[in-house]
Amino acid sequence: MKPGRTAVGLLVTIVLVLVANTPGPARAETARIETVRSATKTAPKTATSCDDTDPTSCLLPWPNDQFTRADPSTPTGRRLALPRSVMPANKSGVRIDPAEWNRNDGFSPASNLVAVIRGVDPGASKLPPVTGIAKSLAADSPVVLVDLTTGKRVPAWAELDAHATDDAKRALLIVPATSLAEGHRHAVGLRGLVRADGSKIAPSRSFVMLRAHPTAEQRRWLRGLAKAGAPAKQLTLAWGFTVASARSLSGRLRSMWDATRSSLGSGAPAFTVTSATPTGPMTVVRGTLAMPRYLSGTGGPGSVLNNAGNPNGIPKRNGTMPADFLCTVPASATADKPARMLLYGHGLLNSRDEALDIGKVAATVNVGFCATDYLGMSSADVATVIREFQDLTRFRTQPDRMQQGHLAFLLLGRLLRSARGFATAAPFKGADGRPVIDTTKLALLGASEGGILGGAASSLTKDWDQVVLAVGGLGYNLLLPRSVDFDKFEQGFRTNYPDELDRVLALELMEQLWDRGENAGYAQHLVARPYPGSVAKSVLQLEAFGDHQVANVSTEKLARTLGIARRAPTLAPGRSTDIEPQWGIPAIPSLPATGSALVVWDFGTPAPPVTNTANRGGDDPHGKLGDETRALTMLVAYLNTGQLIDVCAAGPCRTPGP
Repeated sequence: MKPGRTAVGLLVTIVLVLVANTPGPARAETARIETVRSATKTAPKTATSCDDTDPTSCLLPWPNDQFTRADPSTPTGRRLALPRSVMPANKSGVRIDPAEWNRNDGFSPASNLVAVIRGVDPGASKLPPVTGIAKSLAADSPVVLVDLTTGKRVPAWAELDAHATDDAKRALLIVPATSLAEGHRHAVGLRGLVRADGSKIAPSRSFVMLRAHPTAEQRRWLRGLAKAGAPAKQLTLAWGFTVASARSLSGRLRSMWDATRSSLGSGAPAFTVTSATPTGPMTVVRGTLAMPRYLSGTGGPGSVLNNAGNPNGIPKRNGTMPADFLCTVPASATADKPARMLLYGHGLLNSRDEALDIGKVAATVNVGFCATDYLGMSSADVATVIREFQDLTRFRTQPDRMQQGHLAFLLLGRLLRSARGFATAAPFKGADGRPVIDTTKLALLGASEGGILGGAASSLTKDWDQVVLAVGGLGYNLLLPRSVDFDKFEQGFRTNYPDELDRVLALELMEQLWDRGENAGYAQHLVARPYPGSVAKSVLQLEAFGDHQVANVSTEKLARTLGIARRAPTLAPGRSTDIEPQWGIPAIPSLPATGSALVVWDFGTPAPPVTNTANRGGDDPHGKLGDETRALTMLVAYLNTGQLIDVCAAGPCRTPGP
């Protein structure tokens, strides 16, 4: 379950080389760029381009319907209209081209809400902390986040960006504790904000004017906040925004799979086995499968979806391309006792070969794996990722390739399930010619990065109905600042985007496109409300308490979004700093239990920090679940029976055990 350390190490090397050898602008040019940027932020702003209620940056507060336009052709009736003149700029003064962003009909359901409130003291203002999410729903909460479509309050926490060095640009982040509902309009209001000395923070002149003379849309969300208990006269700052629709978030990949599935019928794609090598307790089978190419050119690293001219981004087929696969077939498998097969989603910037290690262990219990690469987030994409961090206009190449990679996983699943798939090839058959793999059922196990991406393909298919998301989560904008893995990117990111507030906004902008390839864009249809042509999945989430790489807050945000329950007792008393650990995730009454679940495992790592920074205390537990026999026993039982069993003697799951 460990992410790819080799790929990450390679990434560090390339980042350092590229940063060292990328020529920077001369001092005079740097001064010119900063002068232009400063002038842009202080010059008079028009209502069509900026929201002056937060004068720190044109794009604040974020996300904001100020940067949308009416479009009756979209499910939300809106479309993003981000002007390039106000987008974050790199060190050469090149601003992000918003063309790809402006295809969206709303903002990410994983959005953090961002504003700069100079001098605000979270403690003195009684802002709801990450350790006390329930406080955000109190009648007197200083943060009121409301779903205007339903009229219901949305739980959230508030935090100042701990990575900032300039208090004048230190972002206040309002983090929804669950994904924001697709296609719904939302509003957030802040009130009762004070400085450390208790002095009140007054609303900006622009916001006072907005309260007095709101537009029709502003009046709508002000009324929504008032109904939720936050009348306009109390508000220091407020704004409204629209969350993207399901069509905008997942429509590209769903159209790709719908067309592919239709062409296959009940059959499987063409494939070629290139090698079958006995290795210890298993045979390692390598080969390629043929998949429709929806990327431009050859579909290699740096390519984008073949969707030029389509306002909604739906791509057209561009021939066929191969996807490499690897399978492990247990030597013990027979036609009478066929191997249970799983799809495996690899870790950070790694490859299908990561399945070899877990395959050796699984083969001893007659379980096999098949894996392909997460295109866009694999070892082959490392150099492209680095170029993206130099100029984020290029960033769309990553989620575009990710969607093609998910199509490969969907086809790999079909090859495992169809009688016309792998079951017809010699390495998957016994001496009597009968298949030694079980084609009647299938599950996906995604680990680390695979636990962040694995919900995407899983939400679209009937070929498997069980999903294990190990040490995963959703929302890279939430994850990266809290991950030690981001250390490898941060130097290059800081060098190329020197304005620290721009970097906060850049991560939010990246998430608007990342949604298309990670759990954030699909989770609302994974356990409930399945997409047409799919089925609801049973999901087992595994969390390593104090994880250094995938923050627990992200794992638990995914659990709340999925609406699943947790194994209890979850942690020993005093282990968590939260007022109510795993708030909003109900306890499973008793075990064994059927259905989806979150299991938290404690390896003794110190509790995570209460700021948006990575946990660096103790040993990183991120990869330790793969070495815990009881966790593997629990996993096998879940896959075989669909039930979560008790392997922790009715106490919290921890290593060393009780």
